[in-house]
Amino acid sequence: MSSSTFSPAARRLIAVAAAAVLAAAGLLAIAPPAHAVGTTYYVNSATGSDSAAGTSTSTAWQTLSAVNSRTFGAGDRILFARGGTWTGQLAPKGSGTASAPITISDYGSGAAPRIDGAPVATGGAVQLVNQSYWTIEHLAVTSNSGVDNFGTLSTDGTPRAGIQVRNTAGNSTVRGIVIRENHVSDVNGCFHCTGIDAHINGGIVVDTTVLGANLDGVLIADNVVENVGRTGIVVWDASYFTTNITQIVQSALSTNVRIRGNTVLEPDSDGILALGTDGAVMEYNVVRGAGQRTIEGSTMPASAGLWPTRGMNTLVQFNEVSETQLHGTDGQGFDVDLGSTNTRVQYNYSHDNEGGFLLMMGGYSSDVVVRYNLSVNDAWGGEKGIFTFSWGVPAPVKIYNNTIVIPEGSPAKPIYCDGDAGACAPSTPGAWSFTNNIIDNRGTGEYSYPGLGTNASFASNVFAGNHPASEPADATKITADPGFVSPGTTGSGFAVANAYTLTSGSPAIGSGQVISPNGLRDFFGAPLSTTAQPSRGFHEAAPPSSAPHLVDPAADWALATARSANVVVDTSGPLSNMAGDAYRFKRSNSAAGFVRWDAAPGQVVTLTTYLFNQAPSAITFVALDAVGGETVVSSTATAATPTTNGWAQRTITSSAMPAGTRSVEIRIGAVTSWAVQLGTIDIG
Repeated sequence: MSSSTFSPAARRLIAVAAAAVLAAAGLLAIAPPAHAVGTTYYVNSATGSDSAAGTSTSTAWQTLSAVNSRTFGAGDRILFARGGTWTGQLAPKGSGTASAPITISDYGSGAAPRIDGAPVATGGAVQLVNQSYWTIEHLAVTSNSGVDNFGTLSTDGTPRAGIQVRNTAGNSTVRGIVIRENHVSDVNGCFHCTGIDAHINGGIVVDTTVLGANLDGVLIADNVVENVGRTGIVVWDASYFTTNITQIVQSALSTNVRIRGNTVLEPDSDGILALGTDGAVMEYNVVRGAGQRTIEGSTMPASAGLWPTRGMNTLVQFNEVSETQLHGTDGQGFDVDLGSTNTRVQYNYSHDNEGGFLLMMGGYSSDVVVRYNLSVNDAWGGEKGIFTFSWGVPAPVKIYNNTIVIPEGSPAKPIYCDGDAGACAPSTPGAWSFTNNIIDNRGTGEYSYPGLGTNASFASNVFAGNHPASEPADATKITADPGFVSPGTTGSGFAVANAYTLTSGSPAIGSGQVISPNGLRDFFGAPLSTTAQPSRGFHEAAPPSSAPHLVDPAADWALATARSANVVVDTSGPLSNMAGDAYRFKRSNSAAGFVRWDAAPGQVVTLTTYLFNQAPSAITFVALDAVGGETVVSSTATAATPTTNGWAQRTITSSAMPAGTRSVEIRIGAVTSWAVQLGTIDIG
């Protein structure tokens, strides 16, 4: 099977059909892009010869040994013939460069090149160690040793992975890893493992466990991962601390991590996991059936569908997670886990997860925003809540404009406090708010929540259906039926969300509380007013006629939805260099960086910049749509207006955002860190 002909958009939206479509799909050759440097090598398991030159299809190599024995350089391409199978470990040597990565890909026609790691003792069937700037694409990867490797309470298994990229060198950074459009399946990893945390084995693994080592520039996109253990996809940086594992050190985190457009089906445990990252973006993924297996009585028996932990500034959006199983605890579709700071969970569809929609871990976490999500038939097991707090409140928490559907007979608790460490006590510290949400509760579950009114704020929600005595007090609540288009609709795919839009006459329309900042878009991409009362729930039924105007003075991160870790707020002087502008965004190092904002089709971005010996071309505008597509948007710049000390001010204006735009990124190239600064950003 191959993922290369399976539509990324379809994978992002329809989890149920993913495996069937892949099995039936035709397998077409994909022409490699032109490269300015490097040599292309060919590998053919049927007609190749390891004594051949390898530089043409007629002189192809035959085995993995021929590839593994060589050190490759910038721009080299290693192409495996479609229809071929290789058994063992693919572990080539060398590193590429930022402008000329090394690529592992395919050529010809037929089934995707198959790498079978069955005889590999440990590690990945495809493995890179301490190597930067590699792209791995269009492979079918499997690794099943044929023995029971799961582990028990008394015996550990051996770590195994489909594709694994590791950094094992202290005080070093592995950069520029792209893993895309592969199909990884049937990896018999361990649930209890020898020598490592079991979370870092499974389907696709990018990791470092060495203090002082990290990762920068990891893109895992449009892969299909199924029937693997323990984890479907994981980026793991255990160097997030220096002396205390409960204290996150921002400078030690891995950066520029994007996990997008992947489909993960029925992994043994977790679906997608990011640990130790700053600015990670987890979007457009489909995870179905996480938590297939466990070891009862183990210290970590639980699973979640998609979750960040021990990181900062994570954006979780446009994902569909379903059918996560509960083993003793957890079982949620989504989890903002311990040590998470400034996490946004928005525009996701969660359904049929036994443990609920979202787990929020307090204690060492803070700043969680949960907005414009849809949850249908979550927490059906009755043990947890749609929203579950554990270890207190990761304050502040803002939960607003979500739509929650609990069907008849469900014992789901709409809001639940797990109770650990006094989390449900009236004196539980940490303020949190619950505003403009719709809970259509046809089930029998009760409410429990931290703060018990002391630090919890409820306003302008819809509580429809059954009304247990524990339902929160809300002076502006509505208890009438919300008026959905087609209540009771279930199933996979984002199209289900249409059933829970509001019909005309719904009491939820235009009756919510104004929230600022509000994300500027509802679940469907409709604009939100910044002044008029919104609708309650995830659907804005009365949007303004045009997208709201956004002006970001670059003084904080209240309006930006994502950023790379090296972009910071700068207030340093002399301010005369910056035409008196006291707040700007800049990069803390010379690596490329980005900031993202919500945007709409037709909008124009006007950017005030301050440049020192840099051309406006150092800045690029990129529009992103609702299915992960990117479009570079052209721009024009005014003539430079000199300020002081060699600095100059320019205004750069983008062309209109294209159709389908949901957000815009301003990207700064890898130029001198202090030489490009962004002032006011105007999107309108």
